[in-house]
Amino acid sequence: MAQCKLTPHEYLQNAFAPQVAILCSEDADNLCLKNNLRFVELIQPFCRLNNEIRIADPSGNTVPIRNLRVVFEDMNRRPPQPTLGKKLLSEVVSTAPWDRPTTRAVGASGTREALELELQPTTPWFEAWRDTFLHVQYPSDHEFTKHYIACIVAVASTSENPMDQLNRLSQYQHQQLHQTPARFPKWFSPNILKFYLLIHDITAGDLTKSEQVFEQMTSMYGSSNCHLLQINSRHSDQTDVHLPDPWSQFLIQRASCEPSGGSSSEASSGTGTPREDVSGLPSRVTEGDTADCCEPIHPLSPTVLSIDEKNGNVDMMPGVEISADVPVMVNRPSLPAGTAQHHGGCLTSSDVDRIRIFVHEFCVRSLIPHVERQIRHLNDVVTNRSRSKSLLSATRRWLVGNKSPGSATNSVIYSPEATELQTRRLGDLCFMFGLYELAYSFYHTAKNDFKSDQAWLYFAGAQEMAALAAFMQNSSDYPKRYLENSLQTYLNVCKVYNFAIRSTLLSSEVLKHCGEYGEAAMMFIKLTSEESDLLSALMLEQAAHCFINSQRPLPRKYAFHMTLAGHRFSKAGQRSHSLRAYKQAFQVYATRGWVLAEDHIHFTLGKQAHHLKQLTEGLEAYNYLVDQRQKENASSQQSPAQQMTYVREFFNTFHQYIQQEWDSSTGVPCLPLPLIDSQETRVLLGAPQDPPTNCEWTAASHVSLDSDEISKDRWFALERELFVKRCSSMVFRPNLQLLTSDTPNTQSPVVPVNEPVVVEVLMKNPLAVSLMISDVRLVFTFEPSSNQEIVGAPVQDTIYPGCNLPAGAQEKVRLELHPQCTGKLLIKGVIYKLCLTPDMTSGVPPGSTTTPVIIEGQQNIEVKGPRLNTTSVEKCSVVYANDKRLEITVMPPMSRLSVIFHDIPQILSCGELCSTDVMITNIGPCPVSKLKLAVSDPNHVYLDIQEAPLPGVHICVLSDSETKDGKITSRTETLALPNGVLNPGDVIKAKLWLHAPMSPGAFDVELLFWYDTLNSPGKIEYRLLRHFSSIYVERSLSLKASSTMSQNLQEFIGHQQENEGVYSYTSNLIIEAHNNSEGVPDLRTSDLRMPADTNEVDSSCSSYTVVGLSGNSGKWAVVPHSNLQGQQLRPGESCHLCVKCVQHAKKGTSGMILSQLHFGSSQVPLNSWWRFSLRERVSLRDLLTDPPPPKPNADHIPPPPTQAQQDAKHIAAVNSLDMVVTVIWKGERGGHETWGQHSVHLKSLGDSVSIPSSPLIQAGEEEKPPIRIIPESPPQILQSPLPPAFKQKHLVKISAHFPDCMEHDFMTNRLCSIEFELCLHNCSACQLTTFLNLCPEGLPNSNGNVSSHVYSPQASTELLYVGGTVRKVNLLPWGHTKVPVRVLINSPGTYSLGVFSVTAIRHEAAKDKYEQPIPQACQLQTAVTVRQVPRGDHHLSHNT
Repeated sequence: MAQCKLTPHEYLQNAFAPQVAILCSEDADNLCLKNNLRFVELIQPFCRLNNEIRIADPSGNTVPIRNLRVVFEDMNRRPPQPTLGKKLLSEVVSTAPWDRPTTRAVGASGTREALELELQPTTPWFEAWRDTFLHVQYPSDHEFTKHYIACIVAVASTSENPMDQLNRLSQYQHQQLHQTPARFPKWFSPNILKFYLLIHDITAGDLTKSEQVFEQMTSMYGSSNCHLLQINSRHSDQTDVHLPDPWSQFLIQRASCEPSGGSSSEASSGTGTPREDVSGLPSRVTEGDTADCCEPIHPLSPTVLSIDEKNGNVDMMPGVEISADVPVMVNRPSLPAGTAQHHGGCLTSSDVDRIRIFVHEFCVRSLIPHVERQIRHLNDVVTNRSRSKSLLSATRRWLVGNKSPGSATNSVIYSPEATELQTRRLGDLCFMFGLYELAYSFYHTAKNDFKSDQAWLYFAGAQEMAALAAFMQNSSDYPKRYLENSLQTYLNVCKVYNFAIRSTLLSSEVLKHCGEYGEAAMMFIKLTSEESDLLSALMLEQAAHCFINSQRPLPRKYAFHMTLAGHRFSKAGQRSHSLRAYKQAFQVYATRGWVLAEDHIHFTLGKQAHHLKQLTEGLEAYNYLVDQRQKENASSQQSPAQQMTYVREFFNTFHQYIQQEWDSSTGVPCLPLPLIDSQETRVLLGAPQDPPTNCEWTAASHVSLDSDEISKDRWFALERELFVKRCSSMVFRPNLQLLTSDTPNTQSPVVPVNEPVVVEVLMKNPLAVSLMISDVRLVFTFEPSSNQEIVGAPVQDTIYPGCNLPAGAQEKVRLELHPQCTGKLLIKGVIYKLCLTPDMTSGVPPGSTTTPVIIEGQQNIEVKGPRLNTTSVEKCSVVYANDKRLEITVMPPMSRLSVIFHDIPQILSCGELCSTDVMITNIGPCPVSKLKLAVSDPNHVYLDIQEAPLPGVHICVLSDSETKDGKITSRTETLALPNGVLNPGDVIKAKLWLHAPMSPGAFDVELLFWYDTLNSPGKIEYRLLRHFSSIYVERSLSLKASSTMSQNLQEFIGHQQENEGVYSYTSNLIIEAHNNSEGVPDLRTSDLRMPADTNEVDSSCSSYTVVGLSGNSGKWAVVPHSNLQGQQLRPGESCHLCVKCVQHAKKGTSGMILSQLHFGSSQVPLNSWWRFSLRERVSLRDLLTDPPPPKPNADHIPPPPTQAQQDAKHIAAVNSLDMVVTVIWKGERGGHETWGQHSVHLKSLGDSVSIPSSPLIQAGEEEKPPIRIIPESPPQILQSPLPPAFKQKHLVKISAHFPDCMEHDFMTNRLCSIEFELCLHNCSACQLTTFLNLCPEGLPNSNGNVSSHVYSPQASTELLYVGGTVRKVNLLPWGHTKVPVRVLINSPGTYSLGVFSVTAIRHEAAKDKYEQPIPQACQLQTAVTVRQVPRGDHHLSHNT
């Protein structure tokens, strides 16, 4: 339970304080009423003695009494009737002041964090209810602590005959004491103490007369029983505001105790159950006598009434006849309440001291001696009677035995002089005056006697008091079981719940003092029931405090019981306490994620606060129910009907809050619905591209809120390349036009004047209830620049009309601002109106209006950048970067570019070429000074302002300016402007060339225009314009090209005189074209991205015709051929082309050789097709790859290359082809002719390249060998710089000059001699040593069994070489040498002369002999025919 202001010992001492009756005359009360107090109220603040007094026990030993408190009560006071008693207890709870809650950390354990809870340190309402409950409790016959032990008779000295009044009042008290049957008031014993008081008014009375009367009183009643009290030393017209008022804290609200215009004893019939309220129970219980009970019932108990009350007459003081001339204050109506009155206005400090002295002398001189005499007398009586009764009691216990309280069925009636009651009376007297050890012994004796007599109510009372007496004597050792047993007896056996409640209140203080909070909580919980809401609420609340204050705090049990207490408070009408209890319980549930429990608590909080007119708190509670942002762990799990109830209550409370409490000068409050994710807010700067008037033209897509989300990184990379070209030394920051949470927003965005700012806010409805929003507009502030004349509004805004948000839906709301002058624009949030949809308002409860409640509020938009995680401080804390997307700077006007395209295709075939017209217009108020373009894929897209057609010749050498497309190093280019400036309204016409990639799918065209404003005064010097198009690419042709070295030599193409007689080796190009198209594609089932309106495009381009071939290289050219015709390929068909290439003898080392080979009479109508052939050489780094760092300057000069390194370079040049082979084709789509080209780049002789390349292994192909983790041979530590041997087999080529046919007379000469020359050609820049072997061993054709594969029947190889068969020849770089050869034959026939081998080695390696000669691929297909003729020789020559 909560902490109390009193200690358990003080509370128990106050609960059982001695009761003293006050019988005051009307004159005496009138004297006190000058101070707005009655006499019994006048002495209340002084009822506790501050000094220590002593009392003697029966043995004569004195025991000190500290802080003795005496309760003074009006003798004629009656406890209130049930209705008034309930009202009194309820108002005591509702009007008790509250303490400020304190913060406390509870619930910390090994793995559980502590909860910071705001707890009530004390519960003053519970203490006030507890004191009031004990105050209104009826005195009972089984105990004497509530019986009057003395009576003070007070008269005024101003009355006519004070002594006569004392006599009459004394007789009246005597009648009350000895009335039969006994009724109220209850007296402790027949011989009580009577104390006589004479009150003297100093300002109005005669002191001498008063003293004379006092002497008469002392002579008649004794000096120790009389006292003269002088008061009212100050006149009533004198006031002293500084005089304290100690009486206010002791006064109970008197108006709540008594009905207006009547007595508090007015009858009221009870119809409730015995547990209707905490005090609605019978307090007086007389066992064995229920039918003839003449004692008034408990004021709050709806039990059987007396005979007179049944007949309609209530005897307020039955059995007593009072003469009309006796001035007795019987239930005098209290003073009017409800107005603030000052008490003690006629009293001085001396008067207060006199009152205090009066109470002290009464206690010390009269009450204590009287109590001592009573203790001695009762002790003698009890001792004498117990001796004679001991044998009878023992016999009874032996015969009857011990029965448990649960088996009791009979009742016991004790006479007033019974020994058991005398023992109990003696124990109560000792307890009230601090003789706790003696009291325990008497209680223990009485307990045993009552148990033997099976008088269970008496037994329970004695047992309870015995435990309390033992606790007061020694708090560490007391019979705790006595408290538990007495409570069970009260509840289960006697059914007297008011004593069970009192027992619980007393026992809980004892258990709290001993730290046994768990058992105290169980006691409180036992008293809860469905009949008494206020009692259950208070008990559950105290149980909750026990759980939280235990040695091991239990916060969840605390919250659960506090929630139950709040519910019972609500049922009892204590809305403020219900609100407080739910608030305290929610502190625990708030961090658990128990959504349903939280919703229940908040809904109750909202209802209670709304009924209490605390609209602010009620709105906060309802706000939590509908605000899903506060539910961190889980979203709302309520049904749609329950959510509708929450939303409706929120709307009503919000509407009343706006009307009653909100200050309209501060704007409108914030709304929790719908949800607005600030991070999803997007800001678009500037107006989008205006659509062209002609439907055949399309505007640049630029940046818009409707466009697809393209990776911003690609646009930033394109802008970076443009920026670096211009300002390489500055730090790049992207020029943002669409600001989102993914863009770097550390700098304030800039927008020119008169251009719109579009803000997109995403509104989400998280509930299962439809909402309607309307009149949405932005909340912003604008600070104009200085020295400006503002005409009208500086910023014009738009209003979004509204929309319906169904359950779980979201809506993108776009709002525009149009700044009219320069300055600073700050967007803060949105303001809108919100209501339920008409279909939702149709189900309102009966009796309520059907008009939907429309509320207006706003929501702030607060954005933050990404979390920083660079420094140690940022890593250890949560720090976010600045996000200034809503802080916009308005700058002076700038130029504005418009770009439109004519008929951009939606579908292309792989490799297809097309062009579209482009118009670039300056639609801004300022001229453009510079225009640049960045293209993400320059291999397939470029913009050309002036076309450059290709000369119609077979072979042409392109100049450096014409070959710039093959030397592209970046994606940017500068577009030429007429006269260097594009004025407002000027137009530039250009052509956009597109070459579809080789792979089918989506072809993204990304263009970024950069333009500068002439003399721009703003922070930004350039602006950007984007265009994005996605074109669907379908399959067309696949191409496979390979190159091989030819064995033949041929003169250079385009040779000059200085090159005459110099031969070049040749190469063969083998090209395979295959039609991969599948007819008309099923666009609906395609996984590739398709344009939206592809159903309007006839994409049935299925057959293609190969119409030409082209190649561009630095030294090679395709040999012309005039007999080739176009090859038409239907789906699945292929064609093979084989052409010959020779080197071109051009002047200088620059330029590019472009050779064209047209099939038939076909001519390509596109002038710029050859540019894409050159662009096949372009190999740029990936757009999103960071540029390489600059190379550091070398600190030393590298050594010159060695001869081996130079030779390796020369040998590699031998195998270099570096030719882009282009196959030109045409097709037809939708009745229009289409043209395209497929290009492959062959870098070396022997390479084979396919497009499109596929990583899949086709059927029939050999699988690649497995990857070896451990190499088969150890790696070489030192690798030679020379290429491998298979790369060096084309260093030397051979040609022969021999007779083709000859005649010889074998009859005359048996041997025929044939002489011819072999010419060895060095095809490299290295000096070579060559070995020619005319009769090699091991060659396939050396044994005469293998033919030359050209002549049939096979040529003979039976030749006899004359001279040396192995020749060593030194060849200079690019040189040639002729070797004469002579052979002899002995019969006519056809003979092969190409059976020989050639090996070559570098000249330097031949000297050192550390390399082996490498065989050369130079086999000749030669043959000579020799005939037998009878006459002279005839020779025919042939060159090979």
